[in-house]
Amino acid sequence: MKLLGLDHIGIVVRDMDETIARAGETVDGSALGKRILTDDLDLQFLLFGETRLELIELRAAGFGMPMLKDGETAVIGHLGYEVDDLEDTKAELAHRGVAFQGEFKTDEVHSIFTVPETTFGLTLQFTQYLGRETGA
Repeated sequence: MKLLGLDHIGIVVRDMDETIARAGETVDGSALGKRILTDDLDLQFLLFGETRLELIELRAAGFGMPMLKDGETAVIGHLGYEVDDLEDTKAELAHRGVAFQGEFKTDEVHSIFTVPETTFGLTLQFTQYLGRETGA
């Protein structure tokens, strides 16, 4: 298992439109890629310099992330790490007693999510970018 670095920080927000507007006004955060809307969530990556934040407005709690109520402030939903070999990472983490609660795969990425109780109280997302050289 080789961690290549922190890929992004997933932040759960109460109101996506308000958060995007304020991020742009206060710290020059800009949208990165397409906004993803599903029945369960509204998701947008923002770029702050060279740092990516994944903003998530949930319509139902899941993957260790709460659905925020009025008056509640943003919380860290998960830390996203890039790895060189996801299957190797998954096997090594399972060997270390880590449990998993979800997985998704597209033509570009393959990701798994951990059960927070098995990874020091935070959900961790491990992602391998498919077809991309890691430089290592």
